[in-house]
Parts: sequence; structure tokens; C-alpha cells
Amino acid sequence: MSIIVQKFGGTSVGTTDRMKRMVSHVIKEREKGHDVIVVVSAMNKTTDTLVRLAGELSAKPSKREMDMLLSTGEQVTISLLTMALQHMGLDSVSLTGRQAGIQTNGVFGNAKITSINTDRIKSELSKGRIVVVAGFQGITDKGEVTTLGRGGSDTTAAALAAALKADRCDIYTDVDGVYTSDPRIVPQAAKIDTLSYDEMLRLAAMGAGVLHPRAIKHAKEHHVPLVVCSSMDPGPGTVISEGTKRNAPILGIAFQKTISVINIRGCQGGESLILYDLDSHHIETEIIKFNDSLILIVKDKDFREVKRIVGQYNQAYSSIEEKESLSKISVIGRINSHEGKENVTNIFHDCHIGKEFIWESPAGISALVDRSDVEKAARILHMRFGLDDVELRRAVL
Repeated sequence: MSIIVQKFGGTSVGTTDRMKRMVSHVIKEREKGHDVIVVVSAMNKTTDTLVRLAGELSAKPSKREMDMLLSTGEQVTISLLTMALQHMGLDSVSLTGRQAGIQTNGVFGNAKITSINTDRIKSELSKGRIVVVAGFQGITDKGEVTTLGRGGSDTTAAALAAALKADRCDIYTDVDGVYTSDPRIVPQAAKIDTLSYDEMLRLAAMGAGVLHPRAIKHAKEHHVPLVVCSSMDPGPGTVISEGTKRNAPILGIAFQKTISVINIRGCQGGESLILYDLDSHHIETEIIKFNDSLILIVKDKDFREVKRIVGQYNQAYSSIEEKESLSKISVIGRINSHEGKENVTNIFHDCHIGKEFIWESPAGISALVDRSDVEKAARILHMRFGLDDVELRRAVL
């Protein structure tokens, strides 16, 4: 039998009523004769609640204990969803990451999947069962529970689909596909019907939050089609696969709202030590070299830790400048770098959008802007680069 992997995010399983609705998606695939594996996130807001509780007890809880704590969110979901499936007469079983054979390295809070032993899952499928797996988690070779960081459940789903040679991996979310920008912020954003793996990787790497780059890489490596679709509204969604590619030069506008920057000036040979230390702490850092400066772009949550690391090498540079309350916005696609930078600069000037820095990368043109301006910037760039859904714009106007 063919295998379909379905992933339901936290919003999709946020209440028991929504879980009941998700059962219909599982039934639909079962009625087509597919074996089904369901991967779930923690129920909506559960992770936030657990983080808050930890913060009430400790100003700096250990990463190991945080992984032990946060992994329980998915365990609640898999049990409840399995109960809902069983209530509908569907033979099913829930498995934690460990029970599903998901092996990771030992990086607490941001572990990577190293291998998957699929024996248990295959055994359950052979009995005709639907297998419900906890996303976002795994176990090390020493038996330690780990979590996979941002987008962890997407990564779990794609990795399982790859390991089991699934026909497809469906990612159910609160939007009905991948858009040219976040439709909640840019109302004229257009849905994209098909994307190649590389195009989706570019969008995800630059901040599009629909899929995590790790998930896309797993799917690409093993040629598993991904489908991003709505958990609430029926529709074809966006298909991400090897054989699809858009001809449009501009793919979309992506942004990351909570960004901080450390500008290290006058590096005197300590650059490699700083970068090595950041890498050893598994902190996602975008690095830009500009004249004698090393610019580090990090998420707000990592800002203090990056400051601490950089401060250890104060003999290796002349000065540092720190800036918070910034956002990063990117125009993704095939753009002439000089004309693109000049175009974005002029747009920001004309529209009174405060910017810190503009640079080019293989993915397109990016800029750091005042956080208060990022939503306005996204809407304006989307329109100026010809991405607005014309029919929708007419309806709005």
C-alpha cells in the first residue's frame, strides 16, 4: 500500500473540536486505500504556557530540562487525537519520538535528526493501524529526550516521509498554501500553486514561516512531494516537488519581525573565533561582511547569548554597535543586485520607511528596517515588485 504522511500544526489541533475535524482528513486518505501516518504539534498555546511556567521557577532553566518539559506538549496531542480516531472506529496507536525510532544528535533545543528506525512504525502499519507520531522530538543514543527547534514538527513529518518512502507529505496549516507574502499582513498576496524544492528553500530561508528549511531538505533529498494546505478549507494547496518551477523572476516578499543586530567593527583576526563559538552554541546567525565590519543578524531570543559570546573576544575588535527592535525584509528572486538595491532604497525613501542596511544574497535583496515599519514595507514592496493579486486588489478597492 502507498503511504501518506499528514502533519497537523498547533492551530489545527488547538481544541478537541478541531481534532475531530482533523479526523476527516485522515479518513479521506484511508478510504483511498493509503496507509496513514499522522504527525502532530502541541496544541495551540501549550508551548507558550510551558515556557511561562518554567520562567516562573527559574530565570535560566537548563536546556535539557526544557526539552523534557516541552516534549510533553506533543505527547498530550498524540493521545487525544488517537482517542478521537478510535472513537470513529479507526484502529490507531500513538507513538512518542523515541517510540517512533527518531534518533537525534545531542543539541538540546535545536537537535537534528540523524537517523530513523522505522521498524515499529512499519509493524503498526502492517496491522492496519493509523500511526500518530509526536512531532518536534527525538532521542539521543544516550537516551536523552531532545526537541528539534523551530518548525520541528514539519521536520519530523518530512523526515518520516523520506525514511518510509511515502508517496506524499501533507502539511496542514492555517493558510491554504504558500503565498507571495504573509496574507495576514499583505492582503493582496497571491497563492502559489506549485514550487520547486529550491524555490521553497529560498522562501523559507529568508523568513517565510510556512515550512522550515530542514523539512524541505529532507523532502528534496528523498524526492518526496510536499503539499501545504488548509486544515479548515478544502483545496489543492501548494505542491512542492522536483518537477515544478515558476517562470516569474520574483518569488515573494518575506520578513522576520524580531531581529537584533551586532555590528563588530575593526576585526583584528578574531573573526573566525567568534564565528566558531557561535556555531558551537548552535545559534542561527546571518553574517554579513562589510568593509572592516562583521555584522551579525540574530533572533531577539538569542541576542543576549550572542552579546555574551562576542564580549569574550573584545581584544579582537575595536568596537561594537548593538541595535534592537529591527526587522528583516527580503525581496526573493532573480534580481540585478545593483538595480535591486537602488530600487529598494528609492522605495523606502519615497515611502518614509526607516532602514539600517541593504544587502544582496543569492536569494535576492534584503534590508533591515525599523520594526514599526516592516508591515508597511512588506505591502509596498509586494505592490512595487508586481506581486499583488490583481483580481483581489480590484475587489478590495
